[in-house]
This record gives sequence, structure tokens and C-alpha cells, in this order.
Amino acid sequence: MQFLNLCLSIPNLDTIGFYIIFVILIPVHLFMSENYQTMQYYLPALIMAAVTLTESGSPDLFINLYPTDSSTLTFSGFLSTNIINCLAVVGILLQSLTLSTATSSITLGLVSGLIIFAITFPMAQQILPFFIREVDELKENKFPNTYAIGNWHKYLSGIIFSIFLLCVQYVMLVAFTKYILATGYTLI
Repeated sequence: MQFLNLCLSIPNLDTIGFYIIFVILIPVHLFMSENYQTMQYYLPALIMAAVTLTESGSPDLFINLYPTDSSTLTFSGFLSTNIINCLAVVGILLQSLTLSTATSSITLGLVSGLIIFAITFPMAQQILPFFIREVDELKENKFPNTYAIGNWHKYLSGIIFSIFLLCVQYVMLVAFTKYILATGYTLI
């Protein structure tokens, strides 16, 4: 029992667990299995997962994983946010360069990078936390007497909205790819 109490008293244990599983083990597995196609979509989606966990787990869990409120920012939160942002940028660059090389179209690589960047950064960092907070407020106002174990409604709403954002990103990428390749449109 003392070991369990020691583990639960370690600060940032939840953030360390996230990094071990989602930042180290899964990318290493994707790299070792040479599944680069999945990795280029997975790395930008890390931001959505981190934002969902941080917003849904507050004020007790994942507070230093990806803090969106700058007033409560600590050094570990700052470091964690920037590591995840760097991984997302690497994924966006990997996707853009791969697509640009495969199609011999710099325009297509640029447009795909801009689409992924727009979904990953502004929408996942600003709209996703807002959506999770609104769902929580809706639950509190419409169903005030219901008992919910943990914050399951926040986690579920974050996962659903993240899937929605990824679907929007996919549809936009497919539509712009077809348009650019069909018309031969070039910016550069």
C-alpha cells in the first residue's frame, strides 16, 4: 500500500504516463513498423488528445500536460506544451513534404500543410476547450441532479469533437487534393 501511496503522490504522474504511452511508445511502434503514413496524421492529433485530457481532467488531472490558460502556466506546463507543439509541427511538415514529393506539386503540399495547421492549432487549441466547457455547462444546467463518475462527459465530448475535427480535416484534404490535381492549379 505504501508503494501505491508513493506513486499517487508523485507530481505530474499523469503527464509522465501520457508521454510514455502517446509520445514515446506509439511513435516508436509506428516508426519501427515503418508506418510513416499513420505517424504523419498521428503527431498533429496529439494536440487534440492533450487538450481533451487537460480540459477534461482539470482541476485534478493533466493540469500540466497542455495548459491553455496562460495565467496558470508553470514551467512543466510550458515545456510539455512546446514539446507537443514541436511534434505536431514535425507531423505537419512530414505530411506536406510527403504529399508534395509524391504528387510533384508544391502547391498541394502547401495547401495540405495550411489545412492541417489550421485544424490542429487554432481550432484544437481554442474551439475544442470551449466545446468541452459548453458541454459541461449544458450538463450542469439541464441535468443538475445527475451523478456522473468523474468527468466522463467532458472526456467523451472532447473525443467526439476531436474525431469531428479530424473528419473535417480529411474531407478538406481530399477535396483540395482532387481539385488541385484535376485543374493543375499552381501557386508557385
